[in-house]
Order: sequence, then structure tokens, then C-alpha cells
Amino acid sequence: MKNIHIILFFTLWVILGSCSTYYVSNKQVMEVQQGMSRQNVEKILGKPDYRRFDGGGEEWEYHRISSVLYGNSIKIIVYFADGRVTGMDTFNGDEILLPPPPVVMSPSVVVTNTDPVRPPRYEESPRRRTLMMRDEFDRFLSDFRMVIMSDEQIKYIDDVLLDCNFTSAQCGKIIDQISGSDAQMTVMKRMYPQIVDKENFASVVNKLFSSFDRDKMKEYIQAYHGDQRPGDVGYVRPRAMSSADFDRFFNEYRGKSFESDRTRMLDEVVPPSGFTCAQCRKLVDMCTFQTDKKNMIKKLYPKIADKKNFSILTDVFTFEMDKREMREFAESYDSGRN
Repeated sequence: MKNIHIILFFTLWVILGSCSTYYVSNKQVMEVQQGMSRQNVEKILGKPDYRRFDGGGEEWEYHRISSVLYGNSIKIIVYFADGRVTGMDTFNGDEILLPPPPVVMSPSVVVTNTDPVRPPRYEESPRRRTLMMRDEFDRFLSDFRMVIMSDEQIKYIDDVLLDCNFTSAQCGKIIDQISGSDAQMTVMKRMYPQIVDKENFASVVNKLFSSFDRDKMKEYIQAYHGDQRPGDVGYVRPRAMSSADFDRFFNEYRGKSFESDRTRMLDEVVPPSGFTCAQCRKLVDMCTFQTDKKNMIKKLYPKIADKKNFSILTDVFTFEMDKREMREFAESYDSGRN
């Protein structure tokens, strides 16, 4: 009897071990965050079932089951740009077949293969978009060059956006084929929500001929992100400038003689580009008066990538009353009350 128990335990352990990678918990999915490396994602979700890449863009696709006992079949798509997570989609998947459990033989107990476990079918999953890969994009761009009229170009883009995401570099190549700043801006606005590496979109905006048009496009991007708070659907967490990029930015900022020019520079830093609290502290220290420091912190707060270090900014004040005012502002902003 004891031998049978041991064999059954061993059988169960082998079966569960062989199937464990087919299951994923809600907690695991929620642990994947923007900015994570590929190694971080692999530790959480395991190796992907499918992988697609093009230049700096990459997709990992997982087919999983959301619970051990006949749970929903789901697909998870993780998007990377330059090796970092830029987004993730999860949706009901098609039917997923689990592999049959392995055969375990013993003199007294025989465990045989059974039919594959079939999770129940669910309604057809909603349309999902995938990043257009290099060969596919080259074919698309070749066809797009044959479309001459601006209205037809915009319609062509609208159709492909139903199924595809793009990188900023791909968007830039499309803009190069469009004549007229109005049509260019229209296409930029249509494509921007589906750009997987928005932090690189400045290179696309800079293709606009006039500074007026570039400013209008930056205003659109600012408005796109401006009302989003942590917890909102589609919220994009700011990504801090690199030390080298910030040094260049700060040296130029410090060299501006007029406050209006400095304000314009700050306004041009649009999400998902942002600052660390330490970088913000250097900007705040440029202000002379307490009121100006507070206004600067409020202006910078939506662009802060590491809000857990907010005390670096509140420490600029001597009095606890001022520190508390800034903490209350931050809490109110994140909760959507201001």
C-alpha cells in the first residue's frame, strides 16, 4: 500500500511538472511592467511560445491557461523596444490543448495516456494588433508609395491600423511618403496611439517642416497623455532621460536667458519621456523663490518616473508646512482629485 502511495505521488508530481508552464496566474500577468527587460519577463512568464522581431521592436507571444482546472485559455503578447517592455495585450485565446500526461509504469500500477484536456471554447477573441515586422512593413511601404492622393493615403493607414502596431522609425518612413503638413499631422495623430516606442516619437515630429506644426503636434501628444493618471486605462509611466541626455538638456536649459524659453523647453518634454526626482531637483534648484519652486514641482510631477523618491523634492523646503503641501498635491494628483 505504501508503495502505491509513493508511485501515485511521483506520477502526480511528473504530470504537474510537465504542465506547469501551460498555466499562468493573474498575479504573474500583473507583475509584468513597462520598462522591464526581456530577462525579467522570462522569469515571470517563462520562455515565449512565439517570438517576432524587427530592428529594435520585438514581440513575445504566450499561449496559456489562466487556472489549473479548466480555466480560460488566454494569449499574452508582450511588446519590446530596444530590449524593454513597451506594452502588453492579454485576451481570450483559441482552444489550447494540453499535452497528454507522460506514461508512468510500475509492476502494480499503470498510468496510461488519456485524451488531451480541452478547456471549454469561448467566444471569438476581440481583434488584436501585432507589431508589423520588417519584411511585412517593406511590402506595405512599397504598396503605400503607389497611393498618391492624401485622402487615399489616410484611408490606407486607417485600414492597416485595425491590425497592426508600428515603431516610431516605421512611422517616420510613412510620413516621408506624404506631401503636405496637414496630411502628415493627420497620419501622425492616427498612428500615435499604436506606436510601441512612444519615447522615440520626437524624431517623427521633427519631420514636420514648420516649428508651428511641430508645436501643434507636441500639444496633441501632451493632451493625449495629459489627463491620464496612474491607474487609468492606457496610462504610460514616464521613462527618465538617460544621464547623458539630461546633461545636454540641463545645459541648454541653464543657458536660456528668458523664463519663457525655459518653460517651452519643459513643455516639449512630453510623455512617456520624463525625469528622475534627482534630475527634477536640479531644475527646481534653479528657482529662487519658494512659490516658484512649488510651481516647478507641480509642473514636473506628471513627468516623474520614480515618484517613490519624491522626498528628494520635498526636502528642498525648510518648513514642514511646505513639505506637507507638496505631498498633499502629489497624493491628490495621483488620485485624480486635481
